Amino acid sequence: MAFNENILLHSLSLKQRTEMGISVLKALRYPLRYLLLFNISLTFIYTNEVSSASPVTLPAAKMSRRLVAVQGMVYCKSCKYSGIDTLLEASPLQGSTVKLACNNTKRGVTMETKTDKNGYFFMLAPNKLTSYAFHTCRAWPTNPGSAAATCTVPSQLNSGTTGARLKPSKSINIAERDYVLFSVGPFAFEPACTR
Repeated sequence: MAFNENILLHSLSLKQRTEMGISVLKALRYPLRYLLLFNISLTFIYTNEVSSASPVTLPAAKMSRRLVAVQGMVYCKSCKYSGIDTLLEASPLQGSTVKLACNNTKRGVTMETKTDKNGYFFMLAPNKLTSYAFHTCRAWPTNPGSAAATCTVPSQLNSGTTGARLKPSKSINIAERDYVLFSVGPFAFEPACTR
């Protein structure tokens, strides 16, 4: 490539170089030196555009350590859907016991709570358990309670028999302390039905 062609190439705007490259592609019958010129111009465009662009820097993720709160629901399934992973025709189960177990420390964290009349449970984990270790926790229903004379068989729905992983839901503030509210379930017990 001659010296004058090189100066001309670098003095052209990006739009002009692109148009020139397109015209070269349309006219492949021109001599080989135009194809070489096109290749060099594209290389120049690419290296100039990439090197002149400032690197993208993302702000550092602010991971704050917060306390753990867990919520969920427990239901009594109907005989019609016993053995099927659904809550159709299920009713809330009052007085059911739900257990939270975490293996993040030497002694671990274990606690239980009971559901209200709507089948809802809510528990605040001890202060030694923070959102950094929530992945070590599992929750599951352990006892259907005395109100459920017929629903006594634990259901595998949402890992109810093996322990469900905590799923972050939202940040909350209770008594001027920051918590991450985790959700589990919904869980269910099945009645001992004959089919």
